[in-house]
Amino acid sequence: MTTPNNENDTNNSNIDKVVVKIEQKTESVKKVDANAILSTGTLPDGTKYHVRLMRLDDVDEVLQVWKSIGLYEGTNTIQSFHAIDPEGFYVAVSEKDGSIIGEVGAVFIEPTTAFIGLYAVRPDCQKMGVGYAVWKQMMKHVGEANVGLYALDTQYDMYRNKAKLEIEDPVKIVEFKKIGETSPETLANLTQSINNVELVQVGVNDEIINQIISYDQTVARHDRSKLIPLIIGEPDALCLAAIDQTSKKLLGYGVIHTSILDKAMVGPIFARSSNIAELLLYHLIDRFPMAKSSGFFLMTCDCNKDFMETATKLNCTKEHILPRLFRSSCPQIEWSQVYCITSPNYTVV
Repeated sequence: MTTPNNENDTNNSNIDKVVVKIEQKTESVKKVDANAILSTGTLPDGTKYHVRLMRLDDVDEVLQVWKSIGLYEGTNTIQSFHAIDPEGFYVAVSEKDGSIIGEVGAVFIEPTTAFIGLYAVRPDCQKMGVGYAVWKQMMKHVGEANVGLYALDTQYDMYRNKAKLEIEDPVKIVEFKKIGETSPETLANLTQSINNVELVQVGVNDEIINQIISYDQTVARHDRSKLIPLIIGEPDALCLAAIDQTSKKLLGYGVIHTSILDKAMVGPIFARSSNIAELLLYHLIDRFPMAKSSGFFLMTCDCNKDFMETATKLNCTKEHILPRLFRSSCPQIEWSQVYCITSPNYTVV
């Protein structure tokens, strides 16, 4: 008859131990956060929050906030950019439950220009000063340097007039989306082979990656030698390179990854001609099951009419046309060879 009571005592003891561990962990987190707090604020309901640097263990939650406002990013792309500039990422954290309620980042891919991305506030905390709080800390990181971003129509005036990003690049980015399955018949509308051109799958330790880095720099016109191996090496990424079989010259390269919206994300695709770019796109989609079964996103530039036509061959829908706004100057890019940008966040191309 005493067994149930003994079991209850044992269960209660275990629960008490768990509670103590949680309290110890919570207290530890509070102490760490207290040392990292950059600014504080209060929501209208009295909930306090603070702004701090983003940590890698925040990434999943940061992506959920981004997803909650209907936007996409690669599943592992933030980690790649964070490795380049870890001081450029900021989050607002509720002190009520420790959840992330706002975020932004500005990455210096090259020394003179930062590029902003993942600027978002959780829907239930919007228009309460959270966005301004993280933006303010981010701009301290940027300082007086040039900075830019892609602007949605609904935010264009705010960025241009309030944030003073007044210089608009003549080149705009066009976002395409393919929803659902891409049939073999539809995919067959693209170039599938080119005489004397070989496609090879690229890993971060392959010799050809040095050619890719060198070629990428001629297109982007700044050094992305640290970023490119990280993008290619993402665990969900597929990278293909097009090689002239006679000269062994690199003709272009492309990458495809998974995204947080359960579709594939294409980018970058840099190529020396539109037919090489289309060839790369065909094989990236064909070899990436998620792209064929669930759809994909790609972002090209409006000056590249051939590749916009390629997107229509795949029955993609045009989602947004995004102006590029900068503080002091527009970075010079070899746009004729950019068929798909790397990401909608953190990078000028």
